[in-house]
Amino acid sequence: MSRLLLVGPADSRRIAWLQRALLEQGSAPARVVGYESLLRDASMLQDAVVPGMVVPDTIVKLESPGESPAVHAALLRRGWESSGCMGAAPETMARGELAYQHLWFAGFKSVLESLPTCLRYLNPPADLVRMADKLACQQRLAAAGVAVPAMLGPILGYEDLRERLRKAGCSRVFVKARYGSSGAGVLAYACNARGGEVAYGSAELVEQGGRHRIFNSLRQRRYQRRDEIASLVDLLAAQGAYLEQWIPKPEWPGRTGAHFDVRVVALDGQPRQRVARVGEGALTNLHLGNERGRLDAWLDHAAMRTLESATMQAAAAFPDSRNIGFDLIVRGSRAWVLEANGFGDLLPDLRHRGRTTYEDQAALVADRAVPAERVHG
Repeated sequence: MSRLLLVGPADSRRIAWLQRALLEQGSAPARVVGYESLLRDASMLQDAVVPGMVVPDTIVKLESPGESPAVHAALLRRGWESSGCMGAAPETMARGELAYQHLWFAGFKSVLESLPTCLRYLNPPADLVRMADKLACQQRLAAAGVAVPAMLGPILGYEDLRERLRKAGCSRVFVKARYGSSGAGVLAYACNARGGEVAYGSAELVEQGGRHRIFNSLRQRRYQRRDEIASLVDLLAAQGAYLEQWIPKPEWPGRTGAHFDVRVVALDGQPRQRVARVGEGALTNLHLGNERGRLDAWLDHAAMRTLESATMQAAAAFPDSRNIGFDLIVRGSRAWVLEANGFGDLLPDLRHRGRTTYEDQAALVADRAVPAERVHG
């Protein structure tokens, strides 16, 4: 029987790729438990791992619940209930709508905090909760001495944004959804002394029935009208948003207007798969139509050492988590960690020393050691 138990949507791409890697390496397929089951009774997870049902040293991997609309809706309801049922219950959301992110987080946090702590998790629930709260995650990294973009704190809305920038003497920031993922609810915002302002992001602002709503889009948009920018920021702030310093991304060689950052997956604290995310917009997330780039085409040996050192330092801030994706900006001898993602291994076909992220995890289950690598100074 498999030494791996997966928690997530049964039809998840992530689970399918990991199951394939297990089979290819000669391991039995993992058992899958749905989040729906945990929402009904979190204690059943411990029952699923007792000897006789699954081998005793089972590793439990909590996968992202994000590919299941039904689970998303259930987490929203759980979040509303765990928050004391304040205000009206969340309405049914349209496909792709960005709303109630704070309630989703409250529901996700409630479920993960109810899980048994005695199990052997790939990434423990407490760490996944911290990484899902982007502001709290960055604060933890900063407290550990990791270089992160300067944070200007949570905002209440557009007017608060403008006042914070005025006091800080700052004109360019990222407005980040505190509980978002995959670039959802991220705006690159800039203003000037003449009163002009612009915001870039994948959020689509739609007016329906006399009110504004936000939808995730696969196309990045540019907003210049103050009323539209104000509506976007107000809607994001109502779900939880904060400001972060805008650090320009380095240019990609040979392509005018293209910039890049880096996604690195750390396994047991060591940097493994890594890729440049190259795009012409403010957001470089790969699902937004941006391209993968080979880092060895641009980062020299010293810059690669900087990348690896920064990744190891960031991973050390979460010593109990074995598999974390980090987004970084690297400029020569300097690196900034933009995000830590407990579900950051969705990089199909990206290999490091012959293995994908899922093959690395399958090797752990099969007790085949993943080669440890160190940065030598």
